[in-house]
Parts: sequence; structure tokens; C-alpha cells
Amino acid sequence: MFFKTPKKLRKRGDELRDQLAKEMQIASAKLCEAIRLWSNYKNEQNVRERLNTYANDIIKAERKCDQIKYELITEIFSRGAYLPTVTSDYYRLVVDVDKIVNKTEVAIRRLVARKDFPVRIPHEFPLLANKLQTCTDYLQDALKFLKEDVNKAAELVTKIEAEREEARELDFHVFGRLVTDDYSPKEAWFHEKLSVSVIAVIEQTEE
Repeated sequence: MFFKTPKKLRKRGDELRDQLAKEMQIASAKLCEAIRLWSNYKNEQNVRERLNTYANDIIKAERKCDQIKYELITEIFSRGAYLPTVTSDYYRLVVDVDKIVNKTEVAIRRLVARKDFPVRIPHEFPLLANKLQTCTDYLQDALKFLKEDVNKAAELVTKIEAEREEARELDFHVFGRLVTDDYSPKEAWFHEKLSVSVIAVIEQTEE
């Protein structure tokens, strides 16, 4: 291990970055599935148990991402696997992808913290989940193209920006719905916190 050449370290670094992207996508997909399930809880079975399973899976993914980030920083970046300018860019990329998973964990923890189900759920939530999954799908593809076709990666980033704009509009629609008499203060507060958490993941994906 000590005598690894930079080439071998770079290969390991690339593998770790791919693993990080994969865990990010797994966590994001689980959150989206959880939101769709929660939004349709009246027509589903064993909702609470399934939501808790999604939460546990996301927490495991977040911890795995922390381990991957730690290895990248301490075993790859610090040992000169890449040129200094590239290392700086990769370091920021790794930190930002890890933040996506952190924010995903925050969102799912807020969702499952409530032990009862709302009487009314804004219909925009499944749409927000779709936007989130699209953004992280684009990001995972962009990370792959980063090594092969920078222009293609840039095109995907532009698509993420467009999805984020549409997600923000949905968030404003949710907020407008929550300030009507259809929702009690408790329900409005909970939905607003959840909506903001989902938007935070999408905005971090754009970052």
C-alpha cells in the first residue's frame, strides 16, 4: 500500500469518486421514493415501516459517504495522486457531493420524525420528488462525463439549473397553498420545513 504509484492512487481516487456518486444517487432515490409513498399514504400499506426503512438506508449511505470522503482526503489527495489544481477542484467536488447526501439525510429525518400523517398534503410534493431525482440523475451522469466529455457534462449542468428553477416555482406554489385556511399552523409549518429541505438538496445538486 505504501509504495503505490500516483497512477494507482489516481485509479483508486477515480473508483472512490464513482462510489461517492453512486451512494449519492442511492440516497436521493430513496428520499424520492419516501416522499411519493408518504404523499400517497392513504392508498399504501405499511407506510410507517417502509418510511423507516428508507430512512435507515439513507443514514447508512450518508455514513458510507463520510468514509469515502475521508479516504479520498487522507489517502488520495494528500499523497499527490493529482496535480495541485486538479486536487483543489476534486476536493471541492467531493465535499459538495457529500453535502448533498447530508441534506438528503436531513430531509428524510424530518419526514419520519412525525409519527402521524397529515390530513392534507400539497400535491406538489411528488412533483418536487421527481425534480430532485432528475437533478441527481443528471449530476451522476455529469460526474461520469467529467472524465470523458467536459462539454457533455456542462450540458447536463445546464439541465440541472433548469430543473432547479422549476422546483423553486413548485416550492412557491406549496408556500402559497400553506398560507390559506386549508392548513392549520402545525400542518403549514411541517410542510414548509419539508419543502425547504427538498429544495436544499436540489440547490446543493446545482452547486
